[in-house]
Amino acid sequence: MLKIAICEDDIKQCQTIENLINNAELKEPYKVEQFDSGEALVKAYQEQQRFSIILLDMQMGELDGIQTAEIIRKYDKTCIIIIITSILEYAVEGYSINAYDFILKPIDKAKFFKILKKAIKKIQTNKVYIIQMKEKTAILKVSDIVYIESNKKKIYIHCGKEVYINNEKITDAEKKLAEEGFIRISRFYLVNMQYMKEIRGKEILLTSGGSLIYSENLRKEIKEKYMDFMMGENE
Repeated sequence: MLKIAICEDDIKQCQTIENLINNAELKEPYKVEQFDSGEALVKAYQEQQRFSIILLDMQMGELDGIQTAEIIRKYDKTCIIIIITSILEYAVEGYSINAYDFILKPIDKAKFFKILKKAIKKIQTNKVYIIQMKEKTAILKVSDIVYIESNKKKIYIHCGKEVYINNEKITDAEKKLAEEGFIRISRFYLVNMQYMKEIRGKEILLTSGGSLIYSENLRKEIKEKYMDFMMGENE
């Protein structure tokens, strides 16, 4: 689940930002937490809380946005920080704390949605799928998995030219990847929709080459989910 922090000392503005998040039609489950000062956000990190994305106002009280981010970076070097400010100069300063992007006030809804979804996509590309083999543990990037095939109580994870075998049911893999853009197309196949090129006849063509047969009973569901996925990708 995505954990999103809003750090903004203007309560009305803070609620506006949360409303924008709720209206963004995000496909991934998320939880939003509001902080009314840099000190409050720092305290949360000191108490072992962590966030995937921080929407950070620059002009606050004792700790401004840059100072807050500098402290946060001591605890978490990978979280995505998006600067929200009415002063362009602050946005430039944001690169010193490895800010992902910035949004100027007053907030433009379309730009907010675009930056937020781009940030989430980056998080998704960094997600991993861990499989335990007899002699070693393989850590695969979820974004590298083209499809998963079920065969004789094992799954074969196809990552381009590499194939990894795991003693796992395809239904368990489906649950793990339910929010990662994967779709079940038959009893035997779970496909990463970012590698789907075309639904043609009884087959799904893959961008990596080759094709997979899908279940006719799932045809309507596959088309609807793929269309929703593609619409989300192009927003």
